[in-house]
Formats: sequence, structure tokens, C-alpha cells
Amino acid sequence: MIRTPFHRRPDPAKALLRAGLLLCGVALTWTCAAFGLFWFTGPHCGSKPRLAHMRSIELLSAVVAYQIEKGRCPATWDELIAGRYVSRQGIVDPWGKTFALSCTDDTVRVTSAGRDRSLATADDVSADY
Repeated sequence: MIRTPFHRRPDPAKALLRAGLLLCGVALTWTCAAFGLFWFTGPHCGSKPRLAHMRSIELLSAVVAYQIEKGRCPATWDELIAGRYVSRQGIVDPWGKTFALSCTDDTVRVTSAGRDRSLATADDVSADY
């Protein structure tokens, strides 16, 4: 075999270094993935109050879309369901109770009764526009 200046054997030390860095990178990736999985599935994330807040924002968006299209606030959730802005399951909070809808001249508010399932208490979750 003829050797040219462009054909060199790999340096074993550098190959080991690359393999070590690769293993370190893989280990770091798995560690970060495991931490991320713990973080996004931990007790604080996906909790019912957070889910209720996210759903209330989605419902608020549906109400605003209805207002833009119809020029008025819906009187009940049934109007939004009939217009396919929301589903019947979408208006139920994580505790199994229907969200409350309140429209005034200035504000639209969607409220979940919260853990105690009673409106106008400290654990209510709402979004307003």
C-alpha cells in the first residue's frame, strides 16, 4: 500500500478522546432527558390548577372568536358548542364542573370553581379579557 501525505492513520489517543467525549455527550443527553421528563411530569406540572388555567385561556379565546364573528358575547356555552367553537368536554374543568362564563361590556371572564367546586372562593382559577 502506498502512503500519501493525505492518507494518515488516526491517532489512537485522539480516537479514545473522541470516544470519551461521545460517551460523555450521550450520558449528558440522557441525564438532561431524564431531568426534563421528571420536570414535565412532576407533581407541579400538569397539576389541576395549571390545567384549569390553560383551559380557561382556550375557552376565552373561543369566546373572543365568537364575539368577533357574531358581534356579541354568547349567552351560554351552548351557543359556542353549537357553533363548534368548543366541545362539550372542553367546558368542563379538571374537577368535573362546568366553567363559568361572565360577559360584561368591558370584560369577558372564564372561571373554574377550583378544588372546592364553589365559585367566588380563593381557589378559583380564571382568565379574563
